Amino acid sequence: MWSILIALLIIILIALYWDTRKPKNFPPGPKWFPIIGCAWQLHYLHQRKGSLAKAIQELSLQYGSVVGARIGRRRTVFVCGVKTIKELYTTDELNGRPDDISTKSRTLGKRRGIVAVDSKIFLEQKRIVLKILKEHWFRREILGNVLEQEVRTIIADIEKKIVENPKMCVNNLFGVHVVTSLYSLLTGHETNNDNEDIKELNSAMESFSQNISLIGTVFTHFPFLRHICPDACGYNLYVNIHKRIITLLSKKVKELKVANGYGFISAYLKMLDFGPNFSEDQLVAISLDILIGGYDTTCNMLGFAFLYMLLHPDVQAKVQEEIDRVVGRERLPTLDDRPRGTLDENSGWENPKAFNPERFMKDGRLTIPNNFIQFGLGKRRCLGEVHARTNIFLIIASLLQKFNFKAIPENLPLLDIFEGFTPSVKPFKALVTLR
Repeated sequence: MWSILIALLIIILIALYWDTRKPKNFPPGPKWFPIIGCAWQLHYLHQRKGSLAKAIQELSLQYGSVVGARIGRRRTVFVCGVKTIKELYTTDELNGRPDDISTKSRTLGKRRGIVAVDSKIFLEQKRIVLKILKEHWFRREILGNVLEQEVRTIIADIEKKIVENPKMCVNNLFGVHVVTSLYSLLTGHETNNDNEDIKELNSAMESFSQNISLIGTVFTHFPFLRHICPDACGYNLYVNIHKRIITLLSKKVKELKVANGYGFISAYLKMLDFGPNFSEDQLVAISLDILIGGYDTTCNMLGFAFLYMLLHPDVQAKVQEEIDRVVGRERLPTLDDRPRGTLDENSGWENPKAFNPERFMKDGRLTIPNNFIQFGLGKRRCLGEVHARTNIFLIIASLLQKFNFKAIPENLPLLDIFEGFTPSVKPFKALVTLR
């Protein structure tokens, strides 16, 4: 009896020891412990530094620009520094995606879409998606008309809110409108913000942004927990959010099979006989990727933009002066008003923590520093870059043309970061008045 117990103990100790061993050539990083890896070290650094990004920067000072870690059961590599990040983006061998519970459970048990697939399927689907977007959506007259109409709706909503109470939560101004423009992209139909589908999508997207972290949820790193405590580990929430979106998109796909439209869904439906990788399930998954990828990033960039305008009224005044000089007050800004000129590159900027939009201008021309990687690089570069740039430009320019955004003295906003799917600012209020 004792010999059996001793043998079991030895086997367990050996298993625990091997669980702390790192693979050959794995990047340097914190020490691994059995079962949890280095999760507790990352959690401690995260709490001490205040954000995951600062925690990773701290690790890079000790281990270099490439840091190897294991959070629970998942091996993770963090990359810091412009040179290394660019190498990562442009190296084909690093374009793969994990085939695990998080990438499967989001699309009903199988990896689908674009974000979570790789190799031949990714290249094939990306090529088709780009072709459809360029032919059916990114054409200047179509994209401009849809987004400019949505901007008018935002302005009307804000004017109504000003009458009721000029002190409003700025973060809440954009979500439903971003969803509406993305939904129009998918369906080809202009949709009212009061539409029930839009309300359901916006609710699901808000829940996703607030509850899903880019680094993963608890069940992502400890998959076995989904069988023990699916609610506590975040599994049920993760699956249910995606089911809500997929159910709505599946319904819309079935509708558009009968009633032809002019959006992305209708265009993709005509390509279902292109091969085994083309299906309605794949179409729904791609539409899911477009919604999630476009919603969170666009809303968060707008949130940061208006918070900085609030904290730096002198910059807001300069922006408004330029809008008045170039566009005037009689009409709204359009795509034709976007800055033109050579997109030069330089090596970086001084005082990176200072808010100075003029750093992007040189002799009156737009200058993009080579360390400003807003939409990624290489084959994984954001497919919706044109839509996002256009939408953000029109919303910021139009709202600053029409309104003043002022800080409320008794409720001054702070530059506090909320870490959801992507970093965002915490809810803040502003005094909004007509100019």
